[in-house]
Amino acid sequence: MSDHPHIRAAMGTDIGRRRHNNQDTGVSEPGVYMVCDGMGGGVGGERASALAAEHFKAVAGESVRSRQIIESALDAAQHDVYDLGQHLGGVAGTTATGIILPARPAEDGSEQAPLWYVINVGDSRTYHFDLDEKGNAVASSISRITKDHSQRQQAIDAGLMSPQMANATIPRNVITQCIGAPQGIRPDFYAVVPSGRFIVCSDGLYSEVSDKKIATISQENPDPEKAVKALINAALHAGGDDNITVIVVDVWPQVPADEPWHASKLDDGEELETIGDITLDSLHT
Repeated sequence: MSDHPHIRAAMGTDIGRRRHNNQDTGVSEPGVYMVCDGMGGGVGGERASALAAEHFKAVAGESVRSRQIIESALDAAQHDVYDLGQHLGGVAGTTATGIILPARPAEDGSEQAPLWYVINVGDSRTYHFDLDEKGNAVASSISRITKDHSQRQQAIDAGLMSPQMANATIPRNVITQCIGAPQGIRPDFYAVVPSGRFIVCSDGLYSEVSDKKIATISQENPDPEKAVKALINAALHAGGDDNITVIVVDVWPQVPADEPWHASKLDDGEELETIGDITLDSLHT
Protein backbone atom coordinates (compact mmCIF):
# COMPACT_ATOMS: atom_id res chain seq x y z
CA MET A 1 0.00 0.00 0.00
CA SER A 2 1.25 3.48 -0.85
CA ASP A 3 2.32 5.96 1.80
CA HIS A 4 -0.22 8.40 0.32
CA PRO A 5 -3.98 8.08 0.65
CA HIS A 6 -5.76 6.30 -2.17
CA ILE A 7 -9.39 6.96 -2.92
CA ARG A 8 -12.22 4.74 -4.15
CA ALA A 9 -15.61 6.37 -4.65
CA ALA A 10 -19.06 5.35 -5.88
CA MET A 11 -22.32 7.25 -6.28
CA GLY A 12 -25.94 6.30 -6.86
CA THR A 13 -29.32 8.01 -6.92
CA ASP A 14 -32.95 6.85 -7.07
CA ILE A 15 -36.21 8.73 -7.50
CA GLY A 16 -37.80 6.71 -4.68
CA ARG A 17 -41.32 5.27 -4.59
CA ARG A 18 -43.41 8.41 -4.03
CA ARG A 19 -41.89 11.24 -6.06
CA HIS A 20 -42.60 12.10 -9.69
CA ASN A 21 -39.12 13.53 -10.31
CA ASN A 22 -35.68 13.40 -8.77
CA GLN A 23 -34.70 16.69 -7.15
CA ASP A 24 -31.32 15.32 -5.98
CA THR A 25 -28.09 15.91 -7.90
CA GLY A 26 -24.81 14.23 -6.98
CA VAL A 27 -21.28 15.20 -7.94
CA SER A 28 -18.53 12.57 -7.86
CA GLU A 29 -15.52 14.10 -9.55
CA PRO A 30 -11.85 13.58 -8.60
CA GLY A 31 -11.57 15.18 -5.18
CA VAL A 32 -15.11 16.62 -5.09
CA TYR A 33 -17.93 14.48 -3.67
CA MET A 34 -21.13 16.47 -3.10
CA VAL A 35 -24.86 15.81 -2.71
CA CYS A 36 -27.40 18.54 -3.46
CA ASP A 37 -31.08 18.01 -2.54
CA GLY A 38 -33.34 20.50 -4.29
CA MET A 39 -36.58 21.95 -3.00
CA GLY A 40 -39.18 24.30 -4.36
CA GLY A 41 -41.45 21.77 -6.01
CA GLY A 42 -41.18 19.96 -9.31
CA VAL A 43 -38.83 21.45 -11.85
CA GLY A 44 -37.72 24.17 -9.42
CA GLY A 45 -36.05 21.68 -7.09
CA GLU A 46 -34.43 19.78 -9.93
CA ARG A 47 -33.02 22.93 -11.47
CA ALA A 48 -31.84 24.30 -8.11
CA SER A 49 -29.79 21.23 -7.24
CA ALA A 50 -28.42 21.00 -10.79
CA LEU A 51 -27.35 24.65 -10.73
CA ALA A 52 -25.45 24.17 -7.46
CA ALA A 53 -23.89 20.94 -8.74
CA GLU A 54 -22.51 22.73 -11.80
CA HIS A 55 -20.60 25.11 -9.55
CA PHE A 56 -19.11 22.20 -7.58
CA LYS A 57 -18.09 20.53 -10.84
CA ALA A 58 -16.28 23.77 -11.71
CA VAL A 59 -14.41 23.53 -8.39
CA ALA A 60 -13.38 19.99 -9.37
CA GLY A 61 -11.75 21.49 -12.45
CA GLU A 62 -9.44 23.59 -10.29
CA SER A 63 -6.03 22.11 -9.46
CA VAL A 64 -6.11 23.89 -6.07
CA ARG A 65 -9.36 24.33 -4.11
CA SER A 66 -8.87 26.91 -1.36
CA ARG A 67 -11.66 27.90 0.99
CA GLN A 68 -11.93 31.15 -0.95
CA ILE A 69 -12.53 29.24 -4.19
CA ILE A 70 -15.14 27.02 -2.52
CA GLU A 71 -16.89 30.01 -0.95
CA SER A 72 -16.93 31.76 -4.34
CA ALA A 73 -18.63 28.69 -5.82
CA LEU A 74 -21.18 28.69 -2.99
CA ASP A 75 -21.83 32.41 -3.50
CA ALA A 76 -22.34 31.88 -7.24
CA ALA A 77 -24.70 28.97 -6.56
CA GLN A 78 -26.61 31.10 -4.05
CA HIS A 79 -26.98 33.86 -6.64
CA ASP A 80 -28.14 31.52 -9.41
CA VAL A 81 -30.61 29.55 -7.31
CA TYR A 82 -32.05 32.70 -5.76
CA ASP A 83 -32.56 34.12 -9.26
CA LEU A 84 -34.23 30.87 -10.29
CA GLY A 85 -36.71 31.26 -7.43
CA GLN A 86 -37.44 34.83 -8.48
CA HIS A 87 -38.01 33.68 -12.05
CA LEU A 88 -40.38 30.94 -10.90
CA GLY A 89 -42.25 33.33 -8.63
CA GLY A 90 -41.29 31.71 -5.33
CA VAL A 91 -38.29 30.29 -3.50
CA ALA A 92 -36.10 27.64 -5.08
CA GLY A 93 -33.45 26.08 -2.90
CA THR A 94 -31.08 23.20 -2.44
CA THR A 95 -28.99 21.67 0.30
CA ALA A 96 -25.32 20.90 -0.32
CA THR A 97 -22.95 18.70 1.64
CA GLY A 98 -19.86 16.66 1.01
CA ILE A 99 -16.10 16.47 0.69
CA ILE A 100 -13.74 18.73 -1.22
CA LEU A 101 -10.03 17.99 -1.39
CA PRO A 102 -7.76 21.07 -1.29
CA ALA A 103 -5.94 19.82 -4.42
CA ARG A 104 -6.80 17.55 -7.33
CA PRO A 105 -5.70 13.96 -6.60
CA ALA A 106 -3.15 12.28 -8.84
CA GLU A 107 -4.17 9.85 -11.59
CA ASP A 108 -3.61 6.88 -9.27
CA GLY A 109 -5.96 8.35 -6.67
CA SER A 110 -3.19 9.50 -4.35
CA GLU A 111 -2.76 12.94 -2.83
CA GLN A 112 -0.75 14.42 0.00
CA ALA A 113 -3.00 16.93 1.80
CA PRO A 114 -3.04 16.24 5.56
CA LEU A 115 -6.62 17.54 5.88
CA TRP A 116 -9.69 17.78 3.64
CA TYR A 117 -12.74 20.05 3.67
CA VAL A 118 -16.24 18.89 4.50
CA ILE A 119 -18.89 21.53 3.87
CA ASN A 120 -22.59 21.74 4.64
CA VAL A 121 -25.63 23.88 3.94
CA GLY A 122 -29.01 22.40 4.91
CA ASP A 123 -29.93 18.94 6.13
CA SER A 124 -28.17 16.51 3.83
CA ARG A 125 -25.43 14.69 5.77
CA THR A 126 -21.82 13.53 5.69
CA TYR A 127 -20.84 10.57 7.91
CA HIS A 128 -17.53 8.89 8.71
CA PHE A 129 -16.39 5.38 9.67
CA ASP A 130 -13.02 3.93 10.63
CA LEU A 131 -11.76 1.00 8.55
CA ASP A 132 -10.36 -2.17 10.10
CA GLU A 133 -7.15 -3.87 8.96
CA LYS A 134 -9.07 -5.66 6.18
CA GLY A 135 -10.58 -2.43 4.85
CA ASN A 136 -14.06 -3.04 6.29
CA ALA A 137 -15.98 -0.16 7.82
CA VAL A 138 -16.31 -0.48 11.60
CA ALA A 139 -20.01 -0.07 12.39
CA SER A 140 -19.44 1.11 15.96
CA SER A 141 -17.23 3.97 14.77
CA ILE A 142 -20.00 5.82 12.90
CA SER A 143 -19.91 9.59 13.41
CA ARG A 144 -21.92 12.33 11.75
CA ILE A 145 -19.57 15.14 10.72
CA THR A 146 -22.22 17.64 9.67
CA LYS A 147 -24.92 19.22 11.78
CA ASP A 148 -28.35 19.71 10.21
CA HIS A 149 -29.44 23.27 9.57
CA SER A 150 -32.98 22.53 10.74
CA GLN A 151 -35.51 23.64 13.33
CA ARG A 152 -35.17 20.25 14.99
CA GLN A 153 -31.42 20.67 15.43
CA GLN A 154 -31.87 24.29 16.50
CA ALA A 155 -34.25 23.27 19.29
CA ILE A 156 -31.88 20.52 20.44
CA ASP A 157 -28.83 22.82 20.41
CA ALA A 158 -30.70 25.49 22.37
CA GLY A 159 -31.57 22.92 25.04
CA LEU A 160 -35.28 23.48 24.45
CA MET A 161 -36.00 19.84 23.59
CA SER A 162 -34.44 16.43 23.79
CA PRO A 163 -33.65 14.78 20.45
CA GLN A 164 -36.58 12.42 21.00
CA MET A 165 -39.02 15.25 21.68
CA ALA A 166 -37.76 17.33 18.77
CA ASN A 167 -38.09 14.37 16.41
CA ALA A 168 -41.64 13.76 17.61
CA THR A 169 -42.90 17.36 17.44
CA ILE A 170 -40.96 19.23 14.73
CA PRO A 171 -41.27 18.16 11.08
CA ARG A 172 -38.01 16.81 9.69
CA ASN A 173 -38.01 18.96 6.56
CA VAL A 174 -38.20 22.40 8.21
CA ILE A 175 -34.70 23.65 7.48
CA THR A 176 -33.06 26.91 8.50
CA GLN A 177 -30.55 27.19 5.65
CA CYS A 178 -30.53 26.35 1.96
CA ILE A 179 -28.72 27.63 -1.09
CA GLY A 180 -31.11 30.09 -2.73
CA ALA A 181 -32.74 31.37 0.46
CA PRO A 182 -33.50 35.13 0.36
CA GLN A 183 -31.64 35.68 3.64
CA GLY A 184 -28.44 34.14 2.27
CA ILE A 185 -26.32 31.30 3.63
CA ARG A 186 -23.67 30.64 6.26
CA PRO A 187 -22.08 27.35 5.24
CA ASP A 188 -20.28 25.17 7.76
CA PHE A 189 -16.69 24.17 6.97
CA TYR A 190 -14.93 21.27 8.70
CA ALA A 191 -11.37 19.97 8.59
CA VAL A 192 -11.23 16.18 8.43
CA VAL A 193 -8.37 13.69 8.41
CA PRO A 194 -8.36 11.88 5.02
CA SER A 195 -8.80 8.33 6.25
CA GLY A 196 -11.56 5.76 6.54
CA ARG A 197 -14.99 5.66 4.88
CA PHE A 198 -17.13 8.73 4.22
CA ILE A 199 -20.83 8.54 3.33
CA VAL A 200 -22.51 11.60 1.83
CA CYS A 201 -26.29 11.40 1.47
CA SER A 202 -29.55 13.25 1.04
CA ASP A 203 -32.25 12.98 3.69
CA GLY A 204 -33.96 10.35 1.55
CA LEU A 205 -31.51 7.88 3.09
CA TYR A 206 -31.35 8.79 6.76
CA SER A 207 -35.06 9.62 7.06
CA GLU A 208 -35.83 6.00 6.14
CA VAL A 209 -32.78 4.16 7.48
CA SER A 210 -31.48 4.62 11.02
CA ASP A 211 -27.84 5.49 11.68
CA LYS A 212 -27.45 2.04 13.25
CA LYS A 213 -28.72 0.37 10.08
CA ILE A 214 -26.55 2.63 7.88
CA ALA A 215 -23.56 1.52 9.95
CA THR A 216 -24.43 -2.18 9.68
CA ILE A 217 -24.93 -1.99 5.91
CA SER A 218 -21.66 -0.10 5.52
CA GLN A 219 -19.76 -2.73 7.50
CA GLU A 220 -21.34 -5.56 5.47
CA ASN A 221 -20.34 -4.00 2.14
CA PRO A 222 -16.59 -3.25 1.87
CA ASP A 223 -16.90 -2.35 -1.82
CA PRO A 224 -18.11 1.28 -2.19
CA GLU A 225 -20.34 0.52 -5.18
CA LYS A 226 -22.04 -2.38 -3.41
CA ALA A 227 -22.44 -0.22 -0.29
CA VAL A 228 -24.17 2.51 -2.31
CA LYS A 229 -26.61 0.01 -3.84
CA ALA A 230 -27.34 -1.64 -0.50
CA LEU A 231 -28.03 1.69 1.22
CA ILE A 232 -30.37 2.85 -1.54
CA ASN A 233 -32.18 -0.49 -1.52
CA ALA A 234 -32.62 -0.26 2.24
CA ALA A 235 -34.23 3.18 1.89
CA LEU A 236 -36.53 1.89 -0.86
CA HIS A 237 -37.47 -1.16 1.21
CA ALA A 238 -38.28 1.11 4.17
CA GLY A 239 -40.74 3.13 2.07
CA GLY A 240 -38.74 5.27 -0.32
CA ASP A 241 -40.79 8.37 0.44
CA ASP A 242 -38.12 10.73 -0.93
CA ASN A 243 -35.37 10.83 -3.55
CA ILE A 244 -32.25 9.02 -2.36
CA THR A 245 -28.68 9.93 -3.27
CA VAL A 246 -25.61 8.31 -1.71
CA ILE A 247 -21.87 8.71 -2.26
CA VAL A 248 -19.38 6.37 -0.55
CA VAL A 249 -15.72 7.42 -0.46
CA ASP A 250 -13.08 5.07 0.95
CA VAL A 251 -9.62 6.42 1.77
CA TRP A 252 -6.42 4.52 2.66
CA PRO A 253 -4.29 4.25 4.68
CA GLN A 254 -6.27 4.15 7.90
CA VAL A 255 -4.91 6.41 10.65
CA PRO A 256 -2.87 4.51 13.27
CA ALA A 257 -4.77 3.15 16.25
CA ASP A 258 -3.04 5.60 18.60
CA GLU A 259 -4.24 8.53 16.46
CA PRO A 260 -8.04 8.17 16.30
CA TRP A 261 -9.81 9.91 13.47
CA HIS A 262 -11.51 13.22 14.21
CA ALA A 263 -13.05 16.28 12.57
CA SER A 264 -12.96 19.92 13.60
CA LYS A 265 -15.27 22.77 12.61
CA LEU A 266 -13.36 25.68 11.09
CA ASP A 267 -13.79 29.27 12.17
CA ASP A 268 -15.03 31.87 9.71
CA GLY A 269 -12.41 32.39 7.01
CA GLU A 270 -10.06 29.71 8.37
CA GLU A 271 -8.20 27.83 5.64
CA LEU A 272 -6.78 24.31 5.97
CA GLU A 273 -3.23 25.51 5.36
CA THR A 274 -3.47 27.90 8.32
CA ILE A 275 -3.99 25.02 10.76
CA GLY A 276 -0.71 24.40 12.56
CA ASP A 277 0.82 21.22 13.94
CA ILE A 278 -0.72 21.74 17.39
CA THR A 279 -4.21 21.94 15.93
CA LEU A 280 -3.57 18.93 13.71
CA ASP A 281 -2.44 16.96 16.74
CA SER A 282 -5.66 17.87 18.55
CA LEU A 283 -7.66 16.56 15.59
CA HIS A 284 -6.00 13.20 16.02
CA THR A 285 -6.55 12.99 19.77
